[in-house]
Amino acid sequence: MVPSAVMFDLGQVVLRWVPERAFEHVMDAAEVPAFMERVEFHPWNKENDRFDDLTQNEAAWIARFPGDAARMQAFRAHFDDTVTEMVPGTGAIMAELQQAGVPISALSNWSGELFTRTRARWGILNRFSDIVVSGWEGVVKPDRRIFELACERSQRDPAEVVFIDDTAENVEAAITFGMQALHFTSAEKLRADLVGLGLLGPRIPLTRPIYHWTPREVWRDALTAGAYPWSARGVGYIAEGFVHFSFADQLQRTRQKFYADLGAADLVLLRLDPAPTTPVVVENGYPHLFAPLPLDDVTEVSIETVELDA
Repeated sequence: MVPSAVMFDLGQVVLRWVPERAFEHVMDAAEVPAFMERVEFHPWNKENDRFDDLTQNEAAWIARFPGDAARMQAFRAHFDDTVTEMVPGTGAIMAELQQAGVPISALSNWSGELFTRTRARWGILNRFSDIVVSGWEGVVKPDRRIFELACERSQRDPAEVVFIDDTAENVEAAITFGMQALHFTSAEKLRADLVGLGLLGPRIPLTRPIYHWTPREVWRDALTAGAYPWSARGVGYIAEGFVHFSFADQLQRTRQKFYADLGAADLVLLRLDPAPTTPVVVENGYPHLFAPLPLDDVTEVSIETVELDA
């Protein structure tokens, strides 16, 4: 059967997860790997994926290593810091699939409690029509039952669905269940695989500049910090999942709608000439950058320059 829908794993496919970051709040980073091995963190955390509330599982873990209680409690307390970024390139693929009319959903091994926190922060997750989370269901991959549930929720025959996971065991389980499945190693490889399946066409790079308005004070702060955490005015990059841009003929409209209260001295116009590999997807007529704004690649320009270029 020709595939018509795509189902994504989340951790290390859509969102980067680095559990060490939680423990770095309570000990030196160099000490963390040995600590995690000594308290058997990874086997314990694998069990977390079966639960919604982690209170009892955390208590059982601490009971085995009572002298490390304060350090172990850091995992739940600082979990938000363990989800560090969107996996480069995957968000753009998700947007391209949506533009191509391909439904996308998600199936992830994740504690319900911790996923609820994650979902509230990362806007890229709002693109999925449905997300099946092991901790909410009490069953984890590679158990066949969770694949059955995910297909029932999306009302699709398994053979219609391409499942993507970074864990080979889960990929094999999905294939055994009857789904088509891809082992995720990089967004570049994933996109090529989806092209091979006929779900995407070759990426056509933009050949014209794209532009982004931002308050001058915000831009000054970003240059000082070395990072631009915004998607649009008052909207964070993490919360949105991409950076809003405009084409030249959309600039005046964008300024009037979102920056009419700012004079020329209080506003900066940035230009990015996207390279063929830049993950820019045009949605609803506007270019969206599915990566943090690359400070080294953007230039400040005047609206008069844009009008001359156009």
